[in-house]
Amino acid sequence: MSHLSALHGVPHLRLLGPVEFVSADGTAGRPGAPGPQAVLAALALRAGTLVTIDQLVDGLYDDDPPASARRVIVNYVHRLRTYLDRAHTADGEGGAAAGGDGGATVIGTMADGYVLRLPAERVDALLFGQLTLRARRAATQGDPAYAASVLKGALGMWQGPALAGLPGPYVQEQRRALAEQRASATEHHLELSLACGRHEEVVPEILCALEAYPYRERLHGALMLALYRSGRSADALLAYDHARQVLADEMGIDTGPALDELHAAVLAGDRTLLAVPDTARVTASPADVQVRSAVPALSAVPAPGVPAQLPAVPCDFTGRHEEVCALVAALSGQAAHPVAVITGMGGVGKTALALRTGHAVMGSFPDGQLYAELRAPCGAPGDPADILAGFLTALGVPHERLPASVSDRAALFRTLLSDRAVLVVLDNAASVAQVEPLLPGADQCAVVVTARALAALPAAVKVSLKGLEPHDSMELIGKVAGIRRIEEEPDAVAALAAASGYLPLALRAIGARLALRPAWPVATLLSRMSDEARLLGELRVGELTVEAVFEQSYAQLSPQRARAFLELSLPHCVEFGVKGAAAVLELPEQEAEDVLEALVDAVLLETRAPGRYRYHDLVGAYARATARVELTDEEVRQVVRRAADFLCASVAGAVLATQPLGGRLTAELRPRRSAGEDVGTGPEAMRWIRGVLPTVAAVAEQVAGSGDPEAVALAVDGLMLTPCFEETMPLGMLAPAATALVRSAVAYCDEDVVGTAHYAAGVILKKHSSLDCLDRSRAHLLKALEIFGESPAPADGLRPFLTVLFTHAMLAHLDAMRADFTSARAHAERSVEMALVTGDQGLVTRRRTLLLQIRAQDPGSRRDLARIRERCRELAGLLTCGNDVKWLIRVMTTEADTLLYGGRPAEAAALYRQVLQRTRTTGHARNETECLYRLAEALLLTGDTDAAVDHARQALQGAQLAQEHLLMARSHQALGRSLQAVRAEQVDGEAAGHLEKAAELYRVLGLHTGSGAAAGH
Repeated sequence: MSHLSALHGVPHLRLLGPVEFVSADGTAGRPGAPGPQAVLAALALRAGTLVTIDQLVDGLYDDDPPASARRVIVNYVHRLRTYLDRAHTADGEGGAAAGGDGGATVIGTMADGYVLRLPAERVDALLFGQLTLRARRAATQGDPAYAASVLKGALGMWQGPALAGLPGPYVQEQRRALAEQRASATEHHLELSLACGRHEEVVPEILCALEAYPYRERLHGALMLALYRSGRSADALLAYDHARQVLADEMGIDTGPALDELHAAVLAGDRTLLAVPDTARVTASPADVQVRSAVPALSAVPAPGVPAQLPAVPCDFTGRHEEVCALVAALSGQAAHPVAVITGMGGVGKTALALRTGHAVMGSFPDGQLYAELRAPCGAPGDPADILAGFLTALGVPHERLPASVSDRAALFRTLLSDRAVLVVLDNAASVAQVEPLLPGADQCAVVVTARALAALPAAVKVSLKGLEPHDSMELIGKVAGIRRIEEEPDAVAALAAASGYLPLALRAIGARLALRPAWPVATLLSRMSDEARLLGELRVGELTVEAVFEQSYAQLSPQRARAFLELSLPHCVEFGVKGAAAVLELPEQEAEDVLEALVDAVLLETRAPGRYRYHDLVGAYARATARVELTDEEVRQVVRRAADFLCASVAGAVLATQPLGGRLTAELRPRRSAGEDVGTGPEAMRWIRGVLPTVAAVAEQVAGSGDPEAVALAVDGLMLTPCFEETMPLGMLAPAATALVRSAVAYCDEDVVGTAHYAAGVILKKHSSLDCLDRSRAHLLKALEIFGESPAPADGLRPFLTVLFTHAMLAHLDAMRADFTSARAHAERSVEMALVTGDQGLVTRRRTLLLQIRAQDPGSRRDLARIRERCRELAGLLTCGNDVKWLIRVMTTEADTLLYGGRPAEAAALYRQVLQRTRTTGHARNETECLYRLAEALLLTGDTDAAVDHARQALQGAQLAQEHLLMARSHQALGRSLQAVRAEQVDGEAAGHLEKAAELYRVLGLHTGSGAAAGH
């Protein structure tokens, strides 16, 4: 019986012949021209898997695709969707081949490509592969009759050469592969027929096969054996002679050893060749083949005694295409006794994926499916003895005959499944010990296990689930709440999905709440979820809440691990390491790491790299909510203080590792209990501080609201040091924390901390992108001078002395930006005087470099440019000797500025290029951006407009990463002027847009367009 007839009533694709789409009523049609058909075939042969546009282009064209190739693919997909929609409409149903939403659902868009959302068994070429594998498995297990029947049905699906008439290298390759599969299946089917004793009737079939495949020795051997068993020894020998002649004349080769050995046995009259294997059974009837079909959606009702316990797949199941494909491949392949393990945190969708997989492979297990929930309603692990009792009863064992012990029940369970192909799904396993008695021993059985964590269980495939992809998350909300909500408020729905951590259980809860509140704007629920105190309360589906799912894991923790779980959640850290956790928990590092790994095993922490840990957003919210109940206010303050202490010590370590003045800058910091992170040296320390800056900002802002004077002082110390890294990272993100710390320092700390807080806020606000950031920066810096005095002596304390020195430097920068060069020079000169007092030549050189920067930018100093340039070279020599890369870059830039301002743009451009190379090799991203827009300005003056545009675009990209308004204004201005110089019609509008944006940013900053801006501090 042909298995294609078993697809009656189900839309499907035919590739084994001319490509056709067959609707549910059996109407077959060609889906467009050969080009679109080739694209559909490429998607169909990888059904359920993303196929990128580039892959489709490569598959459709030879080595040199046209420039329009990607657009052609998009157009072909559009045509295919239109065809599928039309076919579906003519069918009169509520969905296309996937069963619900038309062509756009059958061919879904994912990332930079498409996915055919059609079960593999509805693509005849893929079904053919499944059936051949099924036949091989049945033959291996001693059932050649059934295997032959399956192959006969599979071969009956062919209607000509596969993918007939389609173009492209991918189709050609697949056509060859499918033809080989067909030939191999033909050989196997004929050999199985011989194994079933059908030697006389199979002779004509073999002769027909040899006409199609004259060079396949297995077919020649099958013909010889069939003739010999039919009492035709002479014909068998003639068949051998014919095979040898064909291979010699047309291929130039001799017969192989297998055929030669068979020839010798026939010559010798070997009677063992006449024996049909004892395992041959009565040929399966057509009805039996249909019942045991590999098409799960069409399997007949199981016979009595065949369990079918698998629950239905949730109707809103969404996404997980790659995971489903991996699991299906592992369970329906040729591996013996495959076990699949699905792990992940509570609510991530393990059960839904297991059920989706189970239904997809159901046809490979004709003897039934067993399902068990391994967790009791109270959350405790279920007893394997009780689970086995249920399984044995389902397999026909009377209750009174059930063995008493777990081991005896497990042995009977394995015995009953020894000659059956059964799928066993074990949901919510607690441990390997719980699972092991429930595993069948038969090779033809398969098992799917879900668990929070089950690393020790041997498995053919292990899938660790995370949240859904953002687009799948939105789709799931839409399935529950209605697609209208997504169409009307897509941005708000996307924000809701993100707020839920893309956790399927949370997404269903969100969808359910929206469905029950059709008049609510999505933004209303989003606002309610933004309050962490009520976040988990919003995530409820009936009696099941996200909070309850996490509670089940938390309840299993030991007291020490439970307390660690709560305490580690309190500091606002996106991610943390072992040292940080040890400092917060006040534990030795090894003990802290053991606790962290135990929390990972309990799926209450995530680890994305060795030694790095983080909470899922919703798990963190649950931990903090629980901590507020179980920990005292003082315990919470101590945890946050320890986090601030660790971060301050770590930032100080990074300063010592990277800054020439590191020792002086960290000399008078508050005493710290922690040694901080091991940040490494040089580039390693820079990478560390770049990654930790968001955490520094979050914890500092948290400390500001704690009312803890010691924690506030530690956080102020940490923020005071961050300007040392302004060249490599955007400091503007620290502005809210810096401003909040000033208020807390004023309320709780002494003047030393208050003055330092004002200084830190002044420096950081200079980098912020707010309307009044420069005015606020200046106000904080002036307040620091008011507290510490205009000129404290080093003997009064190194910390206030250096703070005032750097405050003068910062005010010099700000005044230069405002084109108040008189005030700027006064502050810069004061900073030089203070540096001279220290006797530190490096510090003096830096301050003198600042003074030269300001003089070079001052239009009143244009007559002194040669002298300024000469002084720049002198200072460059000193900075080179002192290995002070940061300030060497600045003094070289200043020298190039003097060339630019002096009307020598080509020389300026050459020097800017040298500086640019140095900034890129040292990672000074901010200085690189400044150099890029200056180089663009110089190139523009030389007439090299194309290069000017290129460098200005690079500058704008860097400025946007730095998040500084002034850098963006200068870069927009340079790009706009460069585009104007190109004078091409297509860039006129773009040039005007950049110049308008630059003017707007200058207005926001309160600066004149193109006013001077001393770089750095």
